[in-house]
Amino acid sequence: MSDQLARKVSAARLSIASNSALVVGKLVVGVLIGSVSVISEALHSGMDLIAACVALYAVRGAEERADTEHPFGHG
Repeated sequence: MSDQLARKVSAARLSIASNSALVVGKLVVGVLIGSVSVISEALHSGMDLIAACVALYAVRGAEERADTEHPFGHG
């Protein structure tokens, strides 16, 4: 794995970890205080978490080598 790819994957993993912590934290707080708005923010952060997972998948997929269908690579 190249250094540039390793940095991209590391950033994507950090994004997943931070978004996961936000979802859990907001959900716990929202349930404890009974706040629908905080729970809805947890759901919004969940959408960000999904986007971060897609970003990690895309970063990994973009580094695949060229093949017959993608003569210039997948990036």
